[in-house]
Amino acid sequence: MRCSHVDGSTGLVKSIQRSCNTYYGHTFARMIDRRGMRPPEAYTHWREAVMNFGLGQPLGIDLPGERSGLVPTAEYFTKHYGNDRWTSSFNISLSIGQGQLGITPLQMANVMAIVANRGYYFRPHLIKAIGDKKIIKPEFTEKIHAGVDAKHYEPVIEGLSHAVNVPGGTGYSVRIDGIEMCGKTGTVQNPHGDNHAVFFAFAPRENPKIAIAVFVENAGYGGVTAGPIASMVVEKYLRDTVTLPQYLQDRIRNTDLINQPDLVHHSAVRRQLEAPHGDQ
Repeated sequence: MRCSHVDGSTGLVKSIQRSCNTYYGHTFARMIDRRGMRPPEAYTHWREAVMNFGLGQPLGIDLPGERSGLVPTAEYFTKHYGNDRWTSSFNISLSIGQGQLGITPLQMANVMAIVANRGYYFRPHLIKAIGDKKIIKPEFTEKIHAGVDAKHYEPVIEGLSHAVNVPGGTGYSVRIDGIEMCGKTGTVQNPHGDNHAVFFAFAPRENPKIAIAVFVENAGYGGVTAGPIASMVVEKYLRDTVTLPQYLQDRIRNTDLINQPDLVHHSAVRRQLEAPHGDQ
């Protein structure tokens, strides 16, 4: 597993800032192969922890037909490879969100909500309350914890901030003056054509109000198309204005995301993160 750049010795914060594949490959390998148990058993522990973040299952929104995504079981790999002697090298692409992993844009936005809230989320929904009595369903006021202590989110948030607000970060071009947006670019390899572009973020860093995920098929690097879209939506929501450099705004406005073959824009936005019955 390689990166498209070489950074030398890299820690967690820098790995997020620079989007370093090898950092996550090595971390995944240590969790699966060096946990003192057989790799399939260690992988099952990893899978359970990932699913605590709302992946691999429907989040339970108000609309029918929600997709669950996919976090493969250990049994899947045992069947696929014909035995249970596989190790991390057989599914290491999962460490960077590729391989057999399936995640919806709404789930990506929800992961950002968990990070923004330092460890929990409310089920995404479409309305604040029902009727004149402002009835709120009990399931939408329940805090769902991801199983990780709040203190462990701070270095992750620092890395997400560096990715957008520090020179050298993969999302530095879409920073917003006066708003500390925390975000992550993603470039999803696609065997059927050009890579898919991903950007997901929350803002502001303290007392966050919005989390967003943008996925643009066949659009290349995440910071080129998905990043500017997310930046404009975030600032428009928080300030009702857009100050992104004009050349980046023009790039988005002049790109045909509908009629160009296989180029479709999907986004999921989650707002008012701290309010259990906030708008989605």
